[in-house]
Amino acid sequence: MLEHPIYSEMSLLKENRMRLVQTYLTSLSALALTAALSAAPVSAETLSETLIKAYEYHPSLNIARAQLRATDEGVAQARSGGRPRVSGRVQGSIQSADNFDGPPTDTSSFGVDGQWRIFDGGNVSAQVSSARASVDSARANLVTTEQGILIDAVTSYGDVRRDTQFVALARNNVRVISRQLSAARDRFEVGEVTRTDVAQASARLASAQSNLVANQGALERSRQAYIAAVGDAPGELAPPPPLPDLPDTLEESEVSAMRMHPSIIGAQATVAAAEFSLDAAKAGYSPTVDLTGTVEQNASALDRSENVASAGVLLEVPLYNGGALSSGVRSAIATVDQRKGELQDAARVVRQNLASAWSNFEVAAASITASRQEIRAARIAFEGVSEEARLGSRTTLDVLDAEQDLLDAQSNLVSAERDQYVAAYSLLQAMGLLTVDHLGLDVDSYDPEANFNAVQGGPYDAKRNETINRILGRF
Repeated sequence: MLEHPIYSEMSLLKENRMRLVQTYLTSLSALALTAALSAAPVSAETLSETLIKAYEYHPSLNIARAQLRATDEGVAQARSGGRPRVSGRVQGSIQSADNFDGPPTDTSSFGVDGQWRIFDGGNVSAQVSSARASVDSARANLVTTEQGILIDAVTSYGDVRRDTQFVALARNNVRVISRQLSAARDRFEVGEVTRTDVAQASARLASAQSNLVANQGALERSRQAYIAAVGDAPGELAPPPPLPDLPDTLEESEVSAMRMHPSIIGAQATVAAAEFSLDAAKAGYSPTVDLTGTVEQNASALDRSENVASAGVLLEVPLYNGGALSSGVRSAIATVDQRKGELQDAARVVRQNLASAWSNFEVAAASITASRQEIRAARIAFEGVSEEARLGSRTTLDVLDAEQDLLDAQSNLVSAERDQYVAAYSLLQAMGLLTVDHLGLDVDSYDPEANFNAVQGGPYDAKRNETINRILGRF
């Protein structure tokens, strides 16, 4: 018995509507997908582990540490100017007899010479203080490098997580639109929709596939940036921890930044080093007093030898040096002015970066709130449009647009959450607090004192004399 055509058509319509319901449920699963991506497996790598790996791996830290060790040596080299210098010498000669009549005479001498500068107008003391200030500057540069490495790790961590979720959302979007296209074709076969509806669904599917490929490319770029920052390819990344503690106001963060930021600390140290170098240049006008001593043994071929010992005091007074001393002083004064300008510029840049980081953090927080509201509204709109399309009062394009709005809202939330974390850690960096010690990471931080003590033969004198305290206290 043949089935009546009207019953066959009603069956097909029922099947098409079931397809629409199925498509709608699949679209809603995108929301659950975003939540599922936030729940990482037990073996996922945490943000703290990523930061530790970056700190232990990054070659820029090794470069900055080597530079600091080289700067440490400057203090020992400056100190050597105020210590005795002892040298040994051996000399031999052959002298012919008068009129070349007779054998030549050979003589030799052995001696030890010593010299100790006991007064130099403060030159050595100023050079030592300048070298110590340079060590402070190099240590601040090391902290700056550390902060840059950690913020790169935070950024790459957030980028990989964001782009991974983007790929998942885009892949799910392709599946949803593929089913919508299939449903539109079925409805077209029974005359419920026009060929235009099918073409619109086909175009939207092509766009979704293109978007998926673009997101996959962005994810690969983020993975490569992660490898460059951390040293390893990212695996499963856990959701980031709660946001770090931050000041309540921009003014509070600025007070901390002016006191703690390594750029400002380093610039203050370079000002101090330049002023001490100026003191050393001015000391060039001062007389110098050296203690000198010699112990010498002279021997000749006639088996005669004599021992000679002498000691004395050498006073040198600069009278004229072609203008080198005055030029050196003028150059040192210009360098001091340059360093002071660099300090002011460092403070300006810190304030600018701080205000930018604070603004980015507030914008990201507001975007998270707005995106969540947008998702709720887009979901309600999508549910309504899907139901209206099922009843025939909405077109396929209306459903596609509503589904795209929901996808955009989900993507906006993912981006805002990433931006908030990066902005929070950027704010710590702008305050000078993005260090392994401040973050409490479970890693042995580099101790600059160890090398300094080893090459100086004693602990680093962190107490500044009145001059350096006066210099730093002005800024």
